[in-house]
Amino acid sequence: MKRLLLLYLLLYTSISFGQSIDTLAIDAGFPLGSRKVVIYLPEAYKVDPERKFEVAYVLDAQQREIFDAVHSTISFQSYNLAPMIVVGIISENRNKDFLPANKHKETLQELRGQLGNADAFQQFISNNVFPLIEKKYRTIPTRIGIGFSNGGTFLNYTLLTKPEMFDVYFSIDANFNYDRGQLVDKIVVESSKNGTLGINSKKFYYTCQTPMNENWLTNSKKFNSFLEKEPLKDKIVFKQDIFENESHQTVFQIGVMNAFKEYFKYQFFNSENLITYYKSLEKNGGINFGSKDINRIAVTFLNNGLKQDAKKIVTSFQDRLDRNPSENTSLLDLFETGNLYLELGFNPIALDYFRLTEKLLEKNRQKMSIEEYNYGKQMITNKLKQIKAK
Repeated sequence: MKRLLLLYLLLYTSISFGQSIDTLAIDAGFPLGSRKVVIYLPEAYKVDPERKFEVAYVLDAQQREIFDAVHSTISFQSYNLAPMIVVGIISENRNKDFLPANKHKETLQELRGQLGNADAFQQFISNNVFPLIEKKYRTIPTRIGIGFSNGGTFLNYTLLTKPEMFDVYFSIDANFNYDRGQLVDKIVVESSKNGTLGINSKKFYYTCQTPMNENWLTNSKKFNSFLEKEPLKDKIVFKQDIFENESHQTVFQIGVMNAFKEYFKYQFFNSENLITYYKSLEKNGGINFGSKDINRIAVTFLNNGLKQDAKKIVTSFQDRLDRNPSENTSLLDLFETGNLYLELGFNPIALDYFRLTEKLLEKNRQKMSIEEYNYGKQMITNKLKQIKAK
């Protein structure tokens, strides 16, 4: 692993960070008016023009630190297995956007009428934001919803009323005390009508709370108890944290980090779950994963000491093995793919990759220092000797 990292540094002497952020205006019509969304595109979006990406939708993007925390957390936590497009939805009046119509008169008075547009906000996201993003960008049909405080209230309301809007729910210290615990009352009623809440496809649900407000915490536990038992237990992968040492003001950063840690651990860092997920996307989502995608994933597992998982992945998609390496591939990618096939026992394919790597190393010799060239030559020679010895 150490030697591969050194080779990486030698062969990738000039790395540019090509993330970009777009801003789009969307006419939401009455009662929401014109809205802005900000879109973060990861570096991989530019580097690989055929690759498609999951999309994380972040509420409260008018607080730029919330939006930035999400896309930077993905970069740090995903091992580049799952870079994502991040869409931040800006709200000028968050309470009005996020909170459903009140059931109790006192709630209207307490919030001075600034509430009640949650259904319209759902329609705006479903009818305006989703189609625009999925038409304009290369997306995988997996949507992650991220909401904090009243934004978390909105996400939980959506889980109860339109659960198929999102595939993954991150509820960060949601306000479960809104309108005398409306969400708790609603899940009691809705689950009595339909035990699975109308959920068709399996969901991943992460929630966290702080002990800052006793009523919020008590109501969240009541709400979560329904998600943890049958029949919802079979429909929802449920993960929960209680942050005793955080406040409502400080919890978002650690909450969103733990949410992504749990999601990546479940969906991407478990080879069996990842294989099932990718095959499902191919079958139902119209996504075709090529040899480059499979190699990239398997190399990541291999480089992190998970050789058997890497082998499971390659074997499960064995029809994607690329037996004809291209000269348009970078030296590093050629070497890593050759090393992957060598480690997994596909020696004839590995041989082709290392021979092409050697050829391109000679071709680019004048662009390298003598130390870079000699080290690259030594690494390739050692791999060729390994193949010959087998």
